[in-house]
Amino acid sequence: MPFPVNILANADDFGYSASVNKAILFCFENEYINSATLLTNTPGFDEAAQLTRDNRCVKNIGIHVNLAEGKPLTNVGEAFLNAEGCFNLQRTGKASAFFTQAEKRALTTEISAQINRGLSQGIAINHIDSHYHLHTLPGLFNLFLHTAGQFKLKMRLAQTYREGSYLKFWYRQYVNSRITARKLNYADRFETVNYFLSQGRLFNGDQNTEIMLHPDFDADGRLTDHFDAPTMLDWLNYLKQLPNG
Repeated sequence: MPFPVNILANADDFGYSASVNKAILFCFENEYINSATLLTNTPGFDEAAQLTRDNRCVKNIGIHVNLAEGKPLTNVGEAFLNAEGCFNLQRTGKASAFFTQAEKRALTTEISAQINRGLSQGIAINHIDSHYHLHTLPGLFNLFLHTAGQFKLKMRLAQTYREGSYLKFWYRQYVNSRITARKLNYADRFETVNYFLSQGRLFNGDQNTEIMLHPDFDADGRLTDHFDAPTMLDWLNYLKQLPNG
């Protein structure tokens, strides 16, 4: 199946679980995706790393930095954790949250540790994004931007089209201008599958568009998107409509 020109179809959550890993490999094998980002603090990490090394079709691998769930790799401090010692999304994922210098250092150390764990597996890492898009939040954005620059990795943009308030759209434009000014952007646009398909266009110029998917197999063994099930069906139907699809 010829993959759409200038599209980076990224599978988030590689390493989340055995079923997610199986689904992502299946999607690479069938050319439904051409990129993935790897969770390094989740139970399926070791298997995902092995699959990456063993299968040439698995390519364009990044790190899906996770400050939202699971246990951290470093001592980030109890303020960021729940009673079970896992990340507390209510603390790390608040748009209004700002952190002390000590907290910023701890979070930067954790981001770097997650990237380094992927690199330690002999995997060619070329980009980063984050679980629940936390890398775009005001309190965390500069930490991610700095770390991406240090590791010479590309970085996912914030959503590049307006949805909701103009204030949120303006903020996303600001974030993206900072990323692109440092030439760290993984793509020129970042859109949901639904928005991309709604435009009825395929970019054939110099600009690339990243879309995200969350491949998994449901209880009946059918390929799905574990975040939004119809998304996968819509994407597969789109690919089937392409020439030679």
